[in-house]
Amino acid sequence: MIFLINLILSIIFTLIIIKISHKLKIYDYPNGRKMHNYPVPRIGGLGFILPIILSTFLFTDILEKLTLFTIALLIIVFEGLFDDIANLHFSQKFTFEFFSASFIFLSGYGIKTIGFDVVLHPAIGFVITIIGFVGVINAFNMLDGLDGLLTLVSIIIFSTFSYFFSILGNTELFIFSIGIISALLGFLFFNFPIARVFMGDVGALTLGFLSASFSLFLTQGKNSIYPIVPVIILSIPIFDTIWTIIRRILSKYPIFYSDKRHLHHILYRRFGKFMTVFIISTLQLFFSVLAILTYKLDEIYLWLIAFLCFIIVGVLGYEKSYNIWFWRSRQTSSR
Repeated sequence: MIFLINLILSIIFTLIIIKISHKLKIYDYPNGRKMHNYPVPRIGGLGFILPIILSTFLFTDILEKLTLFTIALLIIVFEGLFDDIANLHFSQKFTFEFFSASFIFLSGYGIKTIGFDVVLHPAIGFVITIIGFVGVINAFNMLDGLDGLLTLVSIIIFSTFSYFFSILGNTELFIFSIGIISALLGFLFFNFPIARVFMGDVGALTLGFLSASFSLFLTQGKNSIYPIVPVIILSIPIFDTIWTIIRRILSKYPIFYSDKRHLHHILYRRFGKFMTVFIISTLQLFFSVLAILTYKLDEIYLWLIAFLCFIIVGVLGYEKSYNIWFWRSRQTSSR
């Protein structure tokens, strides 16, 4: 029931948001860093966020039980909306995200362990919670660079979360996940292949927040899985961000400034829009299946798998390697 309701509501709300965006001229305008050539409405994320909040409130009592989580969620939604309208400075964004992550920590779902049965001191757990949340939230925002890319990747990610909530017997979070998936599918009609609307920061930041929150719900509660498993699931946004920072440092480029060093930028220059979306979505599916098939292994093996995922993302994002591969393919074909 929730799947069908959210699918329909997402389509309706997104149509309304598109009209409002046109009327108020809330656009994502093209520039040297953008990959579109015309103004596109940019607060489309509200089209799937509103159905998610509404259906979660109607079909579960999560938002009522986890009051601090609800407050944290609303803080991120307002941050994204303000950023889409007024272009906030990164320091202002960090302030929103700091308070949001702080509320999550105060709710009792902060990071208490990163694995191997090591219990963290609350102060250390607080710092890691803040870093983790801010990192994942912005990693999702950075991945939102091509029509439908973040929407498709998020559908796969939350489908993976729904599987784990199902096997752990957490019915409410399973329903929450299904609501997110169906709302994103409704939004996808307008976001791919040629986007009529972008989810904007309000959509990307909210998806990042929900992914970070679900990761904690999966790993820091009573019935839980190893903390490294969500890292494997979120390999693309997390490791792409880490590799991008590494590239910026090596090239002496400011870490907090935007550029075209992300994985989707690099693949886009080689393969074009549709192939890039296909490659990254397929890779996300691979990481998700890998997490599902291996989550019961000993932790040390899971950390090795996470490191392998890190290397895979790094190799795909190493642009010079494509010159070697294409040169070899040309050499082979000419013989």
